[in-house]
Amino acid sequence: MTRLTEDMIDGIPGTAWKRNESLRQAVGMDLKTLAFRAIGEDPDYFDLSHYVTASVPITAGLGVIGGFSQSVSAILESMGFRSFVTSNTDIDGVYEALEKEADILFTADDVRYIAYNRRTGAYSDNSFATAAGYAEALDGAAGGLGGKEVLVVGAGLVGTEAVRILTSKGATVSVTDVIPGKAEKLASEYGASAITSIEDSISSHKYILNASPGFIPGRLIAKGAVISSPGVPFSFDAEGVAKAQAVIHDPLDIGTAVMAAECVVSRKKVGRT
Repeated sequence: MTRLTEDMIDGIPGTAWKRNESLRQAVGMDLKTLAFRAIGEDPDYFDLSHYVTASVPITAGLGVIGGFSQSVSAILESMGFRSFVTSNTDIDGVYEALEKEADILFTADDVRYIAYNRRTGAYSDNSFATAAGYAEALDGAAGGLGGKEVLVVGAGLVGTEAVRILTSKGATVSVTDVIPGKAEKLASEYGASAITSIEDSISSHKYILNASPGFIPGRLIAKGAVISSPGVPFSFDAEGVAKAQAVIHDPLDIGTAVMAAECVVSRKKVGRT
């Protein structure tokens, strides 16, 4: 995963419920509803209060990101889970989570952020979950994507999953990347179109999923654009935000929520191999 910094997630524990309501206003769904719909499940079927989650801090690599585990726990609580952060770190933290009979463990190092249901063996990684969540958010904010032209900016891990998911939703998908060859390869795999000029592609699309950390100046944003943007840091200036109908963005919430949903639902039910 892209390594977050403490300032990117500052304030999440104290604002998770408020952020959930803001998401509802932007896309017509709260976090729990979005997460389960992103994997094709009925959110009303699942009572999350039956599940205990544990967030385990990891000291490996560049070390613990201040507030990360606390932010994950707050996000999960806002969905309805019972959640705690382990007092211990690394393997000792995993042991603590198991001793306290947590159902789902969340943990991240500099490379990967995962969730694991120790009772069922279901697991999820953040790349797929982020793409699925932000594609669902874009679908909700757009009132459905079937037959609409959608641009994916970035052909990395999240962008690749996003192209596949958006295509499956019936969108007409184009993809662009700073490395044109990556966009062309990805487009050919999923029947999408590759666009060489990033600037031209952004200015000509109303519906955008931005899976790139690159800054997008407001002059490129079409008035009334709907942008779903998981990339960190935040990629837009005041002009771009003012011109857009909606810019859906958070550094952690949506991806974490879909990871949790995947671990509640058997992995066999999720629409991927």
